[in-house]
Amino acid sequence: MDTQNWYDVQEFSPGTYQATEAGRWNMFLFVGEEKALALDGGLGVGSFRKLCESITDLPIEHVLTHTHWDHVGAVHEWDAVGVHPNGKDNLANDYSAGCRDFVDTWSGKPFPEAFDPETFTIPPGKFGWEVKEGDVIDLGGRTLRVWDTPGHSPCSISLYDDKEGVLISGDLVKPGQPLFIQVPTAVFSQYGPSLRKLEKIANLNEVKWVCSGHTAPHPDPSVIEQIAEVVEEIWAGEHEPPKKVEAGKWGVVDEYDVSGVRVWTNDNARK
Repeated sequence: MDTQNWYDVQEFSPGTYQATEAGRWNMFLFVGEEKALALDGGLGVGSFRKLCESITDLPIEHVLTHTHWDHVGAVHEWDAVGVHPNGKDNLANDYSAGCRDFVDTWSGKPFPEAFDPETFTIPPGKFGWEVKEGDVIDLGGRTLRVWDTPGHSPCSISLYDDKEGVLISGDLVKPGQPLFIQVPTAVFSQYGPSLRKLEKIANLNEVKWVCSGHTAPHPDPSVIEQIAEVVEEIWAGEHEPPKKVEAGKWGVVDEYDVSGVRVWTNDNARK
């Protein structure tokens, strides 16, 4: 397996891999009988495609849960990628500010040998096809169903793998980490309904793992209901006033900490 001394890879369910870039950013590989799905692309400091091709010889499609800079780092490694219609115009965005901030503040594991932090950027990707609610991605003997789940981003989707019971939430459900409802694309009023949609999916299916772009695979789907209740209470104004905290590049944000669920938000997202 070609980890490039940068990725940590866990096969947490048969044919289901979480690749974590620099201990913080998650990508996923689902291997079917006829093809594989590479989901999200991290920062692109290493080569996610090279890693995937060291795991499977099958053709690999690339799909994004949303188009934030820390999920699109591998888009240029594929001829085209699948993304929600609301995100298809974001694949050529200028992500240089995020790249520069990452390089300037990074203090974790050493960069891969071939990586040049001085020239680091995320090359644009090419839109290939829409991925939206109602779609089914067929890998041969394995299907993933798609739902629209906006709130963190207008192009956010979640996917459920019927074979292994894996629910991928993008950045919507992050047990043990703050929910990012302070980013420029966040809309607080959409967050609760999207969480309730995921809760319904979990109740109607045998969900064994709840996954996100930044947390370890979580074995208890009841966490979705717990987070949904807190988010709805905050939106209803039941937990004022929030604490003001310094959130790095996000500046000062409002932090709620309710029953172990932390939420970061700001006035920009209160809509």
